[in-house]
Amino acid sequence: MSEVKTEKVKKPTKKLSKSAIVLIVGLIIIAVPVIIFLSILGISALQTGTPREGTRFDNDLSPEITKNQISTLKTDLESLSNIESVDVVLSQGQVKVFIDTDDNLSEEQVDTMLVSAYNKVNSALPINTYFSATNTSKMYDLQINIYTSPEASEVGLENTRQYKLLHKNSTESQYGIDDLAHPKNPALAAELEGLTPSGETSEEENAEETSGE
Repeated sequence: MSEVKTEKVKKPTKKLSKSAIVLIVGLIIIAVPVIIFLSILGISALQTGTPREGTRFDNDLSPEITKNQISTLKTDLESLSNIESVDVVLSQGQVKVFIDTDDNLSEEQVDTMLVSAYNKVNSALPINTYFSATNTSKMYDLQINIYTSPEASEVGLENTRQYKLLHKNSTESQYGIDDLAHPKNPALAAELEGLTPSGETSEEENAEETSGE
């Protein structure tokens, strides 16, 4: 008997329609950001309550100023004359010096003490080493506050309060000095404080105008 050969009938493959392809691609596009967002939420939830450690001075502030150096600097500054108290604070890449002097010191005496304090800092912590940035790293900023009274007083030419601030950022080649006790423009400062409002005359000026008529 002869064998009858049977041929397998190939089933036609179904092709996706254009609308189905668009739908699948759209779902993928929507799913990707949703998955990313849910992953971020999950990671954040797992890290809730865990402190994050870090510093904005990575690879900077080298060499580092130590607490022992700050303590030594404070002792050196306390050796200056006419001083009531000294405080040295190291925080966030800054060294801040606060010196409270005798209340009866003149502006010239405060200026002299400010330079002496700067030299003390330079001896304990050389400016070129600790307070001068390089091409590749940032260094510390310096502030030296010297005052006869830390509290601000009213604006007036008769004011004897002294407050000088020496500041040097690590990117600056030279330090600067600001007078925080006396305005550069007393008349403008008085107007802003409301002591002599603009457009109004004082009682003395009114009296002079009256007598002149």
